[in-house]
Amino acid sequence: MKFLTNQQISELLTTEDAIASMREAFAHAAEGAHQGRVRTSASNGVMLSMMGAVIPAAGIAGAKVYTTIKGQFKFVIQLFSTETGAPLCTIEGDTMTGLRTAAATAVACDALARPDAQVLAVIGTGVQARSHIPALLQVRPFKEVLIAGQSGQQALAEEVTRTLGVPARAVGIDEAAAQADVLVTVTRAATPLFDGQLLRPGTFVAAVGASKANVRELDDVAIGRAAALFVEWKPQAQQEAGDLVQCAPGVFDWAEVMELAQAVDGSMAYQRKPEDIVIYKAIGIGLEDVALAGLAYRKACARYGW
Repeated sequence: MKFLTNQQISELLTTEDAIASMREAFAHAAEGAHQGRVRTSASNGVMLSMMGAVIPAAGIAGAKVYTTIKGQFKFVIQLFSTETGAPLCTIEGDTMTGLRTAAATAVACDALARPDAQVLAVIGTGVQARSHIPALLQVRPFKEVLIAGQSGQQALAEEVTRTLGVPARAVGIDEAAAQADVLVTVTRAATPLFDGQLLRPGTFVAAVGASKANVRELDDVAIGRAAALFVEWKPQAQQEAGDLVQCAPGVFDWAEVMELAQAVDGSMAYQRKPEDIVIYKAIGIGLEDVALAGLAYRKACARYGW
């Protein structure tokens, strides 16, 4: 069995690789099997979580296992062969998680945002913000990037302008919500970040930061204004997507919520109108981790002669 570090993953995979991997994974999602996240909590505040998937077409199965201690995460992905059942590789998952989350959002944006979207706004200034901006620039030629957050927004805006060549500026959260054509929230907020009435018609919103049922970034107004709601995998979203789970009765109908795979494989009946507000609520699923881990393993085999 082999082992790949975060550094090796950075050398093996590009943002383009990750986006292509997520697009392929969701295009063939119906052919595989998914496992919802299982969380085990100890009395001392340590949490162990696991989520996995089986991807027959790729010949792999696997799971991401991670700890949460004092709000900090440590990830590892274990990959197996579906032919022999043998363990193939253990992969440090920190770099992988940033890549796959942003890549999945980029796939959703490409499928669901207006083709003429020009302003990208990101609320949050951490690792996920830094992963999302270059990924989203792969699928839309944004003319401007707005960055809002509790701290570090000016420094991140300057970094984006310098390294990615797209004008970026620091703004307040309300301005980010009101001016965006594509709005991405990647925070650890427990309560809604802004009044959903601020969203202008035609906005695509990717709510990515909240991944537990007791926290949310979007309010009922934002959810209620959406012409279409998408999640990665409905059974898990119904348990963990706090932005949706916490909504008052009647704000939306779970029967009308669609999965990202439907947008990618073309099976959805929904046809976007230019004025539609479309919301993609992400919590992260095992399919994303296992698909990208499989690509990393194949690239490592080719590079290292495994």
